[in-house]
Amino acid sequence: MLFLYGAYGTGNLGDDAILKAALEIHGRNNCKVVSYGSPFLRQEVDYIDHFAFIDNPKEFLSPGDTLIFAGGGLFWTASHAAVMRRCAESAREIGCDVQVERLGAQGVHAAIDDAKILFSLCSRISVRDHFSVDLLKQLNVTDRAIYEPDFVLELRDKPAKKFNKERIVVGISHSAVPFYYDEAHRRKTLHIYNLIVERCFGYCDFVYIPHTRHFNVIAQNDVIYGEYFWQASRGRIQSLPFPSTVEELLEYYAGVDVVFAWRYHALVLAKVMGAAAAFLGQPGGHKYSAFAKEHQLPQINFDLEPIEVAASAVRLINRVSKKREQVGVTAS
Repeated sequence: MLFLYGAYGTGNLGDDAILKAALEIHGRNNCKVVSYGSPFLRQEVDYIDHFAFIDNPKEFLSPGDTLIFAGGGLFWTASHAAVMRRCAESAREIGCDVQVERLGAQGVHAAIDDAKILFSLCSRISVRDHFSVDLLKQLNVTDRAIYEPDFVLELRDKPAKKFNKERIVVGISHSAVPFYYDEAHRRKTLHIYNLIVERCFGYCDFVYIPHTRHFNVIAQNDVIYGEYFWQASRGRIQSLPFPSTVEELLEYYAGVDVVFAWRYHALVLAKVMGAAAAFLGQPGGHKYSAFAKEHQLPQINFDLEPIEVAASAVRLINRVSKKREQVGVTAS
């Protein structure tokens, strides 16, 4: 039996999209899921409570099972790296295999010792970007990691692309935590997007696509973020209802033509669903830039003056508009 361990069921639909794809790849009947709560998937998933599992992995695992740390950026804190290391040690003690599959290594700096032990216990290690492969080597954590694309890039169960014949639909998702507590960051963000709206509202519709509904971590609850965008734009950026499932989130992405995001799985889902996408955020050695670079997506530097940032975004929208005209789908 395979045990899939990840940040599932927290209210972050990116993590539940990872789970959906992992279950497709490994086979639902072959897997048990370790989750914080009920995953937001259309087909209900029986799961083992995360906290019960980490308290005593041996209560759930049996000799010959495989524990897979499956997808996402699981090195978000040093303490969580220690939790994964202890789970891996318990699994190996009773004769289980341990693997790491398609993780992002960003954040591992805070937990190098635990990460070294964790990876030493694994029979197989894969990471979701080449930056992570290189990072683990540079930090002397492991040289055994190989590249495999993020689980979500291999989703098979997804809706058909919707073609908007009249107006271009622009999706926005902004996960940068400073938006919540840093007023200057929030003002700049909203100013940039208002500039974009003012330039393009004649032929575009704008929607804010929420991905997270963390009630215990309000700074990551971007349902709230969407309301800021709606209010600041005087209703010209529609704040979409929070999807009740990953499948509903996929439907949102099936209906957009362009995506601007400071959110990893917004960029991933845009690519999966065939939308033009750009990372609009601060440059650096993080997962957003790593994904954008590897998939040749535009990177728009948030640290530039707002008028420059907006101009770059408008150029991407206009390229999409021109392409639509060339193929005979004309925006009004």
